[in-house]
Amino acid sequence: MSAKANYFKLGLFIIGAVLLGVVAILVLGAGRLFQKKLIIETYLDQSVQGIEVGSKVKYRGVSIGNVKKIGFTRDHYSGGKTGLITHSYVLVEIEVTSLPFVKTSVDELDRSLPQEVRHGLRARLTSQGVTGTSYVEIDYLDPERYPPLAIDWTPDHPYIPSAPSAFTRIVNSAEEVFGALERIDFRRIAGGVERLIQVLDRKLSELPMGTLSTNAVALLAEARDSNQHLLKLLDRPELDAFLKDASSAAAGLRRTTDSPALTNSVAQLQKTLRRLDQLVSANDQNLEVALDNLRALTENLRELSENARHFPAQLFFGEPPKPVNPAR
Repeated sequence: MSAKANYFKLGLFIIGAVLLGVVAILVLGAGRLFQKKLIIETYLDQSVQGIEVGSKVKYRGVSIGNVKKIGFTRDHYSGGKTGLITHSYVLVEIEVTSLPFVKTSVDELDRSLPQEVRHGLRARLTSQGVTGTSYVEIDYLDPERYPPLAIDWTPDHPYIPSAPSAFTRIVNSAEEVFGALERIDFRRIAGGVERLIQVLDRKLSELPMGTLSTNAVALLAEARDSNQHLLKLLDRPELDAFLKDASSAAAGLRRTTDSPALTNSVAQLQKTLRRLDQLVSANDQNLEVALDNLRALTENLRELSENARHFPAQLFFGEPPKPVNPAR
């Protein structure tokens, strides 16, 4: 009888624990269950390796939702005009709970999202560390550098254009570099270098090496003789005496320039020049009058010398003689 009671109590305990767990789940997850969510889609023209359904979606590093669906635009929009597109994009549907520029309203999102897209709102894959896992990042980029992909259908949900990931840009740049290297004709370059070496070898073989060698030896001999003459010139005692005299003259000139007497003489000369300048400035008008008188005196002397040269008697007898009338 006691064993049955124990089983009954154990069953009641298990049922109560299960009910308590269900209530806790409902209480803790009620906000998430009844939270309004928005569906946004984007198209990627690259590999989506690293993300899957449930991967995080972040706006400038803040988690705002998860990836809901991954597929191909050709399969989802098969009734459209996707045949005009030469290849199929990867369709990624994003389930977000909040966006900083819009409230949880589809109508408001449809009105404000195109303006944000024109300002550069883009979605791109971003690697998280070195684990290989990735997430979808929504952020503002340069709209001219990352224009939207060409589509010929109407999206079922609000649409955010995509931008290539940093890894994709690195891979594309590397492919362009390798492509440019492949277009370089290294065989042609090697052939040109080989022909250049052959031409240089032929030209060297045509040079008169004997004459060049003789000229080089003569040039070295002249250089040796010039060196010996220079050494002899430097060893002459006159050069040493000249250098000593020049050094003494420089020392004397330095002592002269540094002597107080020269400094006083320069100061006295400057003082005299200033006084002369003041004297000339004070008597400037008198000096002009004296110059005018001197100029008049010079003119009178010139006239007197002219008269003396033409009429010498005028200096002693005064007026020149009257002209003699001719005989009638």
